[in-house]
Amino acid sequence: MQIELSNFQPLAANEAIEQEVPDLGGAEQLSAPMIESDQELASLIRSVGMTSITDIDNLVSELQEAKNYLQSEGERIRAETARYIALTGAASASVKIIFNALRAWRTADHSPPNQSQASAFDIRML
Repeated sequence: MQIELSNFQPLAANEAIEQEVPDLGGAEQLSAPMIESDQELASLIRSVGMTSITDIDNLVSELQEAKNYLQSEGERIRAETARYIALTGAASASVKIIFNALRAWRTADHSPPNQSQASAFDIRML
């Protein structure tokens, strides 16, 4: 097994840093600043949390508005579609009535005039 020195370089750097950091005193001195620090941290977390909650509430509100808009547009499109279906049905019924009338007219021997009759009619109209 071969040990490389590169594995020990970070450890040596950590030891050098620990030697440079000054001693901050006993545990009594750390407890009072930590309490203030904890309160500040809690306040910061609360403010960040409130900002996030406000952002989420705004997003939910915008999504609700989008949902309402899409639902109203869906209803409008359904009504338009129903109107076009009714219009298409009426147009189809009109075409059937016209077609049946023309068929009845043709079967009653009212065929269109042939070419010679049409020209004689045109001359008489002048």
